[in-house]
Parts: sequence; C-alpha cells; structure tokens
Amino acid sequence: MHNIFIQDLSAMLLTGGAFGWIFKKFLKLPLLLGYIFAGVLLSLPISYTPYVVSKESANTLAEIGVLLLMFSMGLHFGVRKVKSLGSTPIIVGLTQAMLMWFVGTQVVQLIGITGHEALFIGAVISTASTAVIVKILEDHQLKSARFAEKLMGVLLVEDSLAIFMIIWLSTTVTGGNIQLIELVPIFICSILLWWLLGTLLLPRIIHSAFIVGKEELLLILSIGLALGLAYISASWNFSSALGAFIMGSILSECRELRKIETLIEPVKNLFALVFFVSIGFLFNPHIIIEKWQLIFALVCSIIFGKFIFNLLFNLIAGQGVKDSIRISGCMGQIGELSFVVAQVGVSLGAIDNKNFSAIVATAIITILITPFVATASLSFADKAENIIPKNVCKLIDSYSQAVIGFSLENKMAPFYEKFSLINGIRYLVENTKSRLKKNYMLMTSRNITATLDRLAPWDEYLVPVNVGSDTKITGKNLMELKLREKFNVNIVAITRDERTIVSPVANEIIMSNDTLLVYGNEKSIADLENFCTEKISSENDLTIDQCILAGIKLHANHRFVGKTILELGIRVNYNCIVLAVNRNNQRIKNPISSFTFQKDDELFIFGTRISLEKIKVLE
Repeated sequence: MHNIFIQDLSAMLLTGGAFGWIFKKFLKLPLLLGYIFAGVLLSLPISYTPYVVSKESANTLAEIGVLLLMFSMGLHFGVRKVKSLGSTPIIVGLTQAMLMWFVGTQVVQLIGITGHEALFIGAVISTASTAVIVKILEDHQLKSARFAEKLMGVLLVEDSLAIFMIIWLSTTVTGGNIQLIELVPIFICSILLWWLLGTLLLPRIIHSAFIVGKEELLLILSIGLALGLAYISASWNFSSALGAFIMGSILSECRELRKIETLIEPVKNLFALVFFVSIGFLFNPHIIIEKWQLIFALVCSIIFGKFIFNLLFNLIAGQGVKDSIRISGCMGQIGELSFVVAQVGVSLGAIDNKNFSAIVATAIITILITPFVATASLSFADKAENIIPKNVCKLIDSYSQAVIGFSLENKMAPFYEKFSLINGIRYLVENTKSRLKKNYMLMTSRNITATLDRLAPWDEYLVPVNVGSDTKITGKNLMELKLREKFNVNIVAITRDERTIVSPVANEIIMSNDTLLVYGNEKSIADLENFCTEKISSENDLTIDQCILAGIKLHANHRFVGKTILELGIRVNYNCIVLAVNRNNQRIKNPISSFTFQKDDELFIFGTRISLEKIKVLE
C-alpha cells in the first residue's frame, strides 16, 4: 500500500506538471486546464501510460488542497480589503451571482435535474475563475487598469458568496433543519466569534513564532491553524472550507502576512495540483455525447448570462460603457471555487458522477472560449463610444455622473479637495498603526483613487507598482530615471519594507522590491510596469563560476598605459574590477580611480573570462 501511494503521488505530480507546462508554454492556457487533462489521462487504464491505482489517497490530498486554496484566498481577501472595495463590486457581484444561480437552477430543471442537484449546479455556474481572468489581464497588460481592480472586487464578492452557498447547501443536503434565514445570524455570529478571538490572540502568537523559529515555524503554525479551524468548522456542521477561509482572513491582519503568503504558496500549489488532477479523474470523455444537452445549456448560460448580467449591473452601478464591457467580457467561465462546490456536492451524494463530468466538460469548454470572448470585448470596448449612438453614450454618462453624485465618496469630495494628495497620504501614514503599514499602499491607492475619480475629469488614477529585482530601474534615482518625462507618470510615494517615503525627492534611489505609488493613465502605468520588471541584460547575468581572478601584464603599446582607471572606465566598459597592481615588485592594493597605469604593470583583475580576454588583446 505504501508503494502504491508513492506511485500514485509521483504519477500525479509528474503528469500534472508535464501537462501544465505544455498548456502554459505552448497553448497559452491556464495551468489548471493542464492539471485536469492530466487527471483525465491518469483515470484511463491504458497500457504504457501512468495510471492512478488508489483514488482514495488522492482524494484525501485533494481535500487538503481545497483547504489550502481557501486559506490562501482568506489571506488575500482580508476584512480590510473587503472594506476598501466600496459598494459597487458588492452590488454587482451579489446581484449577478444570485441571478446566475437562479438561471442555472431553472435551466437544469428544464432538462430534468431537480432538487438539491439543481441547486448545486446553479451554484457551480455562479462564480468566475480568478486564475483565468488574471491571465487574460496579464496578456493584455491590463492588470493595473482601473477596471481590473473593480473586476477583482466582483470576483471577491462571488467567492465569498460561494463560501456561503457551500455552507447552506451542505447543511440542507445532510438533513439539517436550518433554513436560509436562520443560517445567516448563526453564520455571522460564528465568524465574528472566530475573528474576534483570532485578532486578539493569533497576531501575537504568529509574531512570536516568527521571531523564535523564523520561516519554518511560521509555515507549520499557519497550516496547523488553518486545518484546525477547518476541523472545528466541520464539527459545528459548517463547511471545513469556511474554517480555512476564516483563518486566512484572521491571519491577514498579522504583520507577517507577506511572509506567510510567500511560504504557503508552494505548498498550496502542490496540493492544488492534486485537487485539479482529482477533478479530472471524474471526467469521462464519452459524457460529452451522452450529456450534450446539459453541457450546451450550461455553456450558453455561462457565456451569455454572465455577459448580460455583468454588463447590465455595471451600467446600473455607474461604471460607464467601456469598463462595463471590459468586465463583462472576462467573466464567462467557471471559477476555481465552482470545482469546490461541485466536489462537495459529489461527496454528499447530491451530484451524480455523470453530471459532475458534464460540469468538468463545461468548465474546460468555457475556459477555452473565454480568451477569445475577452479579447473581442476588450477590443470592442475601445471602439464602443464611436459605434454606439452619441445620444445613448451621453445618456449613460449622465446617468453615471448622477450615480456618482449620490455616492458617499462624492459627498466627501469637497472635503478632500481642500487637502493636497500628498498631505492626505502623509496624514494616513502618521496615523496608521505600525502593524498596518504593510497594507498602506493598497488602502491608500484605492481610497484616494475613489476620490480622484470624482474630482478629475481625466482618466488617471493611483496604482501601486512593484519593482522587480535586478531590473533597469533599480539602483538609480528619480532624477536619472526621468519617469515623468518618459512615461508621463508621477511617483507620489515609495514603500520599502515597512517604511513609506511620501513625496520622494529627486535624488531618492529606487531599490529592488520597492512598491511605487504611481499616478497616471492606463497606458502609462502599463508601460512603467513593464520597465519596472525588465531585467538588466549584461554579462552580470552569468554565474560566479564563470568569473575568474587573472593577472594581466601591460606592455609598452597596451591601450591602458598612461591612462587612469577613471578614464578607462574599467567597471562600466569591461565589467571588471582592478583589485591590485604589481609595480616594481611592490603590490598596490585597491588602487584609486585616479591611479595611472605604467609600462610593465601587472594588473590583478576580477571579471568574466570574456571581459578579461578583451582587455588582454588591447594592444
């Protein structure tokens, strides 16, 4: 049995990794599609191909993958982040998700699926895929666009609603008598109790663990807390996924949040692979023919239903034509949490295995279609104002301004107008507790962007931009970079570790892993993001093993003779360092830049073999 487990695990990891690589590199499709296809292959007892013998052990690992996925989402979607979203994503996310739940339930009932199974399938199609949407935004260089933040807010609300669906559906299927109206106060009270206890105790415990045991103890304790609250949640007849999500939300208040996210990422990815591979186990290729009516109905409901509902409610929320079309075009697929909902339905016996295979087929089809629909929508959104009649555009713009006029943020705009942007940021910095500094850039950019949207008639906003390591921007000051002239942006603040530099001066040096709070338009910020992540192309990319310390003797006709180190620019032009010079049997260590080379000097230079060969031939 032990050997079978190792065999199965190695088959899942190797096959899933291979298919994920193929789908990502060559087909430009999300990794999860590759994992699902790997699961389909592993479930088929074909000769000369990998095959999983014990699916029970795989399902156990898959359950851990679900819990870690939910824990990771909780870390990302803390209470403070939810508050910063404002009301628009909440209204849009709730209304369109609930309508999709209703539409999905009604559509499958027309096909003959009733009861709890219809409710589960309706819940499955109500959420969209964060992974797929992020990939689309990255491909189109729109990850920092203003509409992308609103889109992420809608996805957050959808995922939160999916958690609630899992709890309610699990309770009703298992025979609980709790009605939906009764579940709400119990749900809220339980979350408040856990959250209050967690925020009072856990941040101190986590900080102490980090000081004592650094990363190792922090990782162990974080996963232990997530699984522990998942167990308690299941014991209270709630979903175990809820407990993991709540623990992530609690730990999002810790100072070590970024460190926890970094540590948990590879562990989550490992178990998430097993989870998506296990989904592929239940897919039967023949089901496409047998259940074509269900698959066709679900695909049409997802693509057309989500586009129409998102477009409608974004327009109602005052988002404007362009942003509404952009958001709507990206939402036409089944999300990661949909698989969790479906898996819960299968484990409870509410969803038939054949119908689950139909759901997986629907997910694959919609994920394949989404990039094409999204690309067309993004292209159409840029031309929409020229295509749509001007009277209609004016009417929509007037309505959007009216909606904004009734919002609380707009009522506060005259108050904000009295204060400069920089003073507002400085005020926030001085009055924010030290343990919240790590979240400052995110909060500030969102809160002040909301204000600027009401005050400024132009399409510019604040966005945090991360600086990569060893990029063209690092090691240079703002005066050298001339970012305002090159990209038409303003750097209003820089976050470095837990310190925030407000209104940075011209000689402020940009360092690796800095976060810049940038004010500019969509295209300018996208160009700056590319610049901030563009690696330096030089010989310094070589490994240390390719560098040597060599001695070079200068003959009378060598180009270095009679010139100083500064004149020759040895560091800049040759990527080398002169460590010492042997002159008349006297060794001069660390010669200064004004040191002049003479005939018969022997230079001890450190650099790459290629650079040293160039110096040797300069005769």
